[in-house]
Amino acid sequence: MNRRCGYSARHDAAGTVGDSGMMHTNPIGFAALGLLLATVAGLAGCQRSDTEATPATAGGPAAHAPAAPSVDAGVVSAMRTMAAGVRMGAGNAPVEVRFELSSVPVQGQPFEVDVAVLPQATTPVLRIAIEGGSGLSLLAPAAPVAIEKVQAGGVEHVTVRATSTDAGTRVLTVKVTFDFPAGAESRDFAFPLIVGAASAPDPVPAKAPAKQPG
Repeated sequence: MNRRCGYSARHDAAGTVGDSGMMHTNPIGFAALGLLLATVAGLAGCQRSDTEATPATAGGPAAHAPAAPSVDAGVVSAMRTMAAGVRMGAGNAPVEVRFELSSVPVQGQPFEVDVAVLPQATTPVLRIAIEGGSGLSLLAPAAPVAIEKVQAGGVEHVTVRATSTDAGTRVLTVKVTFDFPAGAESRDFAFPLIVGAASAPDPVPAKAPAKQPG
């Protein structure tokens, strides 16, 4: 049925054969032929586009995108919950530093600061030097901290203990140095903090004078 319809379409489009054996052209038939060819070409193009857009499944399952690299949970926590250090100077070492106070600093009382160092490059040795600014006494660590075989994308924590005899704004400074084979690179960070005044002790109630025997 389809073959016959196709043949008739071509035959009508080309023309008809008369009694004299001459083929008489049909202008309307040529127009129909052009429309038919345009329709067939459009259908073929749609079919080819659909075929190219659909992934082949005969050869196996479709390829999956590579899994995203895992992120250190400690790094995520530090970036979300800890305060960012203030960059100082022109150092360009690839590192970030975060700070977190364990309690509100009070004058005359030791307090702790969690320093998180987040290196963004691998280095044989990472050095962390911490200093207390004016009015801030550093109790620990007593010397710069050196960590070997540090990998990029991790986090290194250093607990700092300090005290201040007076209330006011104090600054804790951290210097991070990468000992690269080609040379050392450093970057300095500052962490301003406020030391509160110690509360005055409660007054001791005065004792009532002892009664004299009458």
